[in-house]
Amino acid sequence: MTATKAAPTSTDASGFEKPGPGTWTLDTGHFGANSSRICQDLIAEGCTKGSAEGFALMGAPLKQLDAAFVRGRFYIKMTPLVGGGLDLPTPPGPVLWMATRLHPKFRNAEKTAGRALGERFWMDEHKRWVDEWKPKLEQQCRTFSAVDPATLTNDQLASHIDELYALAQFGTALHFRLHVSDLGPIGILLVQARDWGLDSGEIMMTLSGHSPATNAPGEALAAIRHIVAAKGAKPTTLDEVRDLSPEASDLLDAFLGEYGWRLTTGYDIRALTLGEMPATILTAVNAAPSEASAAESNAAALKVGDEAFDALRAKVDPADVAQFDEMVADARALYGLRDENGPLTYQWPTGLLRRAVLETGKRLVSSGRLPGIGADEPHDAIFDLSAAEMASLLRGGDQPALAEIEQRARAREQGMKLDAPTTLGRVEDDPPLWTMPTNLRKFLDAIFTVLEMVENESPALQTKLAAAQADLAHAPKLTGTGVGDEPYVGKACVVHEADEAIANLEPGDILVAPYTVPTYNAVLSIAGAIVSDAGGLLCHAAVIAREYGIAAVVGTGQATSTIPDGATIRVDPTTGYVTVLS
Repeated sequence: MTATKAAPTSTDASGFEKPGPGTWTLDTGHFGANSSRICQDLIAEGCTKGSAEGFALMGAPLKQLDAAFVRGRFYIKMTPLVGGGLDLPTPPGPVLWMATRLHPKFRNAEKTAGRALGERFWMDEHKRWVDEWKPKLEQQCRTFSAVDPATLTNDQLASHIDELYALAQFGTALHFRLHVSDLGPIGILLVQARDWGLDSGEIMMTLSGHSPATNAPGEALAAIRHIVAAKGAKPTTLDEVRDLSPEASDLLDAFLGEYGWRLTTGYDIRALTLGEMPATILTAVNAAPSEASAAESNAAALKVGDEAFDALRAKVDPADVAQFDEMVADARALYGLRDENGPLTYQWPTGLLRRAVLETGKRLVSSGRLPGIGADEPHDAIFDLSAAEMASLLRGGDQPALAEIEQRARAREQGMKLDAPTTLGRVEDDPPLWTMPTNLRKFLDAIFTVLEMVENESPALQTKLAAAQADLAHAPKLTGTGVGDEPYVGKACVVHEADEAIANLEPGDILVAPYTVPTYNAVLSIAGAIVSDAGGLLCHAAVIAREYGIAAVVGTGQATSTIPDGATIRVDPTTGYVTVLS
């Protein structure tokens, strides 16, 4: 769950009070105006705690990434290592240069950063993920998946919520901690490659084929599809899939056990889990590639990565080849962790929490402790309660009272009508890299480079794309950053949220979205190509394109507002052009 931020274009507005010192930036990629109390609590605590742990391991000149919700909107702030609790402007360059060499915290951070670089701390984090954290999360999520909240007494359900919330707390903090490691070595590789004169797009291609978690759902569906095809069947329900054979039933149940309780249409517990959308699963089964095709696709992605690696390695000075080999190997290992991180640390625990919360909502409504409001979500007000409050009410507590819950719902609905400012507080420039000591400068450069790669592209490339866009102002084309080597023509499916994509995308369609995140993974295996408004070479859409071997053009800026839904378009990753044909 990397930060997807809106461009800073405004400051404090009526109804939005700055949550603390510094500059807070609106994040529109993860939570909307209707965010639940549980997710607000999880993210505000987990983001700060996890990022602080990660930055401390790295020795970064940053204390933490702070998160806060204001009128339901998600705001984030990079807090510097020193002075983060004060509302002061960034010091002049010479003053900052002196401070980073004299202040004890900066001196200690510089030593830690040097040690972290030398010992490649991210590989220790990767090992702990493989050996400790991942198995723990999988085992606990499977254990909780086997518990049907509807069969529990109120006291048991309260304890179930307590335990699930504790798991979600652990996972959320780990999620943000791991994002320091799973992006760090990639950023360091990109910075070093820049110094070697290597192209960043070609560097990213060396990672192709090294995100197994991206392909895993498609491979599982391909195994089910194999049985469907062998039987010559055209199932219209999941029960009809199960009826094909015991093996088909076992494979489907295994798929649902692994992916069914993960949040899919968004990051808030208001979002649907995959198991709540049987029609989507059926569509994915019927559209899944054959097992042979899936294997060929995986092999092709690995081949692309190896060919890119060989081509770049030949350009590296022989004295630097060993360093190049090690850096690419590290980046590949952590690249795979990046797309595995969110689904296991956050989407699965919170999806299970959603199931328990919905059962709690039914019981509190029937007992008169909760108003049943909202046409789309029958027990909408349940999402205004914290996990502790839900457990307390289930155990017979009397707080919060019904009147308080109704007041919260009204306040949330009023807040949803407000236009949220994209920044709260004075907009500050990033500290100049030259002011940092050697090791801190390396990490800060890597952080800035990765953020550019995830959210947009380097300033130089953005300038080039803007110029190209101006030249094409009177032509039915858009420009962006291309991923892939083969153009694709198909029907545009224009969406703005993951649930729209899941409901409307048909096999072979070109998904046109503001951006994509792992919650889109349930349908991206059937997409013919991807076009996004935002993003760069390290964004989720680019990762998906590399792993599935499909065309993508990301960072177009205006695809969703320019391309008509249903239009026939051509996506050419070799030029970065998207052309509306009809």
